[in-house]
Amino acid sequence: MSIALLIAGFAAHAVVQEAEGEIVTEEAVVEVELAPDTANLMGLNKITARTHPMRVKLDTPLRFGTLGIVVRACEKARPEDPPKTIAFLEVREYPVNEEITTEPEPIFSGWMLASSPGLNALEHPVYDVWLTDCTISSAAAPASSE
Repeated sequence: MSIALLIAGFAAHAVVQEAEGEIVTEEAVVEVELAPDTANLMGLNKITARTHPMRVKLDTPLRFGTLGIVVRACEKARPEDPPKTIAFLEVREYPVNEEITTEPEPIFSGWMLASSPGLNALEHPVYDVWLTDCTISSAAAPASSE
């Protein structure tokens, strides 16, 4: 965790406690948890039998073959909770070698669970896509204080 976040959290907590007339100690520092902003997906091309790892930032379109993938939400349980990683995906299929005039209809829209990829999977004759993890991108991650 970066020193700036610790100082900001400590200062905000100190202002509240100072207004209440309490003494502030270092134990009063609350760590700030960052929400995941990147989904780690795995794609399988069934024709070539090759897998493709993909990192997708939230609300950023990604092309995988003829598929257009947008991750709308990605959530991961805290380390002390039972493991649960879920993401809401919207997948559209674009026509092959055709000019796109309108946005194609979604072929999948729903939640995917990393622990049960077959429970709510994308059904497509050529491609499989599943969630592997939700992470914090390196740009949003705090710098190490070591």
